[in-house]
Formats: sequence, structure tokens, C-alpha cells
Amino acid sequence: MKFYIVTPTFNALSWLQRCIRSVEDQAGEGVEVHHHVQDGGSADGTPAWLADWQRAHQDIPGYTFTYESAKDAGMYDAINLAWEKMPSDASVTAHLNSDEQYLPGALKGVAAAFETHARAEIVLGTYVIVDAESRYICHRRPVQPARWRSQTVCEIITCSCFHKADAFRRHGIRFDTRYRALADLVFYRDIVNSKLRFCVQPGLFTSSFTVTGDNLAWTDRSQREWDNEMKALPWYVSGRHGVAYRVNNLLRRIADARCEAPHSYSIYMPGGETREERAIQCPTAHWGMRTVSSEP
Repeated sequence: MKFYIVTPTFNALSWLQRCIRSVEDQAGEGVEVHHHVQDGGSADGTPAWLADWQRAHQDIPGYTFTYESAKDAGMYDAINLAWEKMPSDASVTAHLNSDEQYLPGALKGVAAAFETHARAEIVLGTYVIVDAESRYICHRRPVQPARWRSQTVCEIITCSCFHKADAFRRHGIRFDTRYRALADLVFYRDIVNSKLRFCVQPGLFTSSFTVTGDNLAWTDRSQREWDNEMKALPWYVSGRHGVAYRVNNLLRRIADARCEAPHSYSIYMPGGETREERAIQCPTAHWGMRTVSSEP
């Protein structure tokens, strides 16, 4: 199965290096990977590093790497530009931000899910949330999205969502670049409304999501976009947001209770060329509890 993974980036070289390594080591038996990085014209040495990486990895079996460094209109525009370059032979596509990583064997697990559930058009996996020092905070299981909840709750996170390429081409849904912070919510709301077939895999750990402190979701711009979006929705939709949010969290807790708790995760650290295993002392699906992994 051939994966086409896209990564937007801008002046985030230290994060990007770890992200790229986590994609490269996914290639193996039954998994081909084409990773494309869409750089917004970084001035931190990113273009030169990408050129060096491409030259050094041009003969890796099952792995292809491409990049473009050019001005764009922001992260979501970069993702859309990268998706326009998707090769015709891609089977599955996804996007992974530069401060995120795939966990070991993630794409092999996704390929197995698509092979087992042949009618599935999107596979959703579990992700680990870590802080800027890569310490464990919690993990989140996927739940079956519902149209009424998806109107105001982003039930899907990009780093653990994988699209079957033919369905992705067919429905043509892309990120709305009028948004700078809320585009994920709008994108997945449109995806859910399109009635695509989801395959939810709560036992499949696919990725790590980093809370850096600079995440777009917690900016003033995000709050303004959220306020405007709620005003634009019918009152009976915006009015049930609280219920939708609580139901979504409850379903995640139920999904977590049915699965074996994670005991470790393996990611790349700054400057590292191999993964580091980090133990989880107190596994939790509750983001509000601050838990820290033990030393690797």
C-alpha cells in the first residue's frame, strides 16, 4: 500500500527533522511512503536541510521524499498545495504537521485496517499528546463521528486520520484558507457531512501530537474565528455545543476503558537519529490531568 503524506512547515526545522524521520522509518514490508514537505520559504536553514535529506535518501527502498520551498498563504494553503501534487498511484493520504510524529508501525497498522475493512474510506487511530519536552500528557481514542456533534466539535485530529486516496480525490474537500485557526473544524465537518465510511481503530496508536504552547487552537485569532462561526450557525446548533462536547468526551472515555492502557511510546528527540522509548507512569484519556512520563 502506497501512502502519500504531506507536511506543511515554516521556520520549524528542529521539529521538522523529527517529523520527517518518523515518516521515513515507516517504509517496510507492505508499506511504501512518499513524503512531501511544503515549506513556506523558511529562513532557518530548512530548504538546505531538506535538499540534503532528499539527496541522502533517494535510494531508500519503499521511500520517496520531495519538497517545495515557496511562499504560501499559511499552513492550510500549504497543505492544499501539497495535496495537488499527490501521485496517481497513491492508495492512502494524510497530513502530519511538523511538530507531530508517527509512532512505530503506524502506517503498517493503517494499511492492515484498510485491507481488513475494504469498504472503509477513512481510518481513525489513537494519538498520544505530549508537551514541548515530549513528556506524556494523555492519549485520545477515536470515536465514530456524528453529524450533529461535528457541527461544533472537531471530533477528528489530523495526525491520526488517514484518507483512502480515491475517495479523497472524488469528494474534493480541502481546507478553507479563509480560516487561520478553525479550518480543521470546518474541514472535518464537511468530511462527516459527506457521509464517508469511517473505520475507527481505538487500539491502533498512530501518532504523537505536541502541545508546544504556540498551537493555533489557543490563539486570539482562533477565539475570534470561533465566535464568528458560532454566530453564523443556527441557534439550535450553536446552543447544543456544550452537550456535543461532553458527549464526545464521554465516548472517548468509554472507548479508552475498553482498550488496554498504553505503557510507553517511542519518538524522536531533538538532534536524535533514532527513537527514544519513554515509559508512561499514569495512562489517562483525561487531558486535564497533568501526567509526566518517566525518564527514558
